[in-house]
Amino acid sequence: MIYAIIALVLGVFVIVLAIICAFVMLRNSRLEREKAATRSEVEVVRANIQALQAEKAEALEKMQALYDKVLRERNDLVARSTALQKAIEARPTLPTKRAVPKRGTQATEQ
Repeated sequence: MIYAIIALVLGVFVIVLAIICAFVMLRNSRLEREKAATRSEVEVVRANIQALQAEKAEALEKMQALYDKVLRERNDLVARSTALQKAIEARPTLPTKRAVPKRGTQATEQ
C-alpha cells in the first residue's frame, strides 16, 4: 500500500512537472515570436536608416553643387565689380567748367 501512495505522489509530481514544462514551453514560444517580430522591426528600421542615409548623401551632393554654383556666380560678380571699378577709376576726368563772372550792373557802377 505504501508503494501505491509513493507511486501516486510521484505520478502527481510528474504531472505537475509536465504542466510546468508545458507553460514554460508556451511562454518560450511566445518569447521566440516576440523576438522574431523585434528582429523584423529592427531590419525595417535598418532599411529605413540606409534609405535616409542615401537621401542625405544625395541632398548633400545637390547642396554642394548649388553652393559651388553660387560661389562661382559670386566670384564672377566680384571680378566684374572690380573690373568696373578699375574702369571708372581709369577714365579721365573731364575738366570742370569755370564759372563765368557775371557782368552786370554791379561791375559798371564801380
